[in-house]
Amino acid sequence: MTQPQRAVRHPDAQATTAAILLVVGVFYGFQAVREGIGTPSDTGSGFFPLIVAIVLVIASALLLVQEWRAWRGDPAVQAQSALDQAGDDEGGAPEGEPRTRWARVAGVLLASLAVPLFAEVVGFVVMLSAAVAVIAKIAGMRGWMRPCALGVVFGVVAWLVFVYWLFVPLPAGVLGLG
Repeated sequence: MTQPQRAVRHPDAQATTAAILLVVGVFYGFQAVREGIGTPSDTGSGFFPLIVAIVLVIASALLLVQEWRAWRGDPAVQAQSALDQAGDDEGGAPEGEPRTRWARVAGVLLASLAVPLFAEVVGFVVMLSAAVAVIAKIAGMRGWMRPCALGVVFGVVAWLVFVYWLFVPLPAGVLGLG
């Protein structure tokens, strides 16, 4: 009696994106510590960015472990991954392999990297809003009104939470929105 042969997956866009975001999270955490994290009662400017970096590193590491398990042939993970990819495939990939949309991956990564690179000049809230709108559009949100509205709402909520509620100064940029 022979065992059913498992399909072997190759690392794909999720693993690549998770690895890149893991590196970005470590770099972001390093920069946050350099800014000074302060104490829980008197937080420094790097305290909340450090929390964001820790969440990014943990989420990226968990995704990498899941991708590694799927790549190694864990049937439970492969079944879940296949369900996640169902409906997203439109052909063009070998059978059993989800089609990797590298342009989308690159677009999301570039939009994500633009926030820390241009936040000092343009302003953190403006860059965050623009990045969320671009990522929503890349992810497939229809039209431009919905992605832009999502970006504006996300920026307003980020400003309310960090600046108004937690008194964490964000880079204001040339528009002075910080």
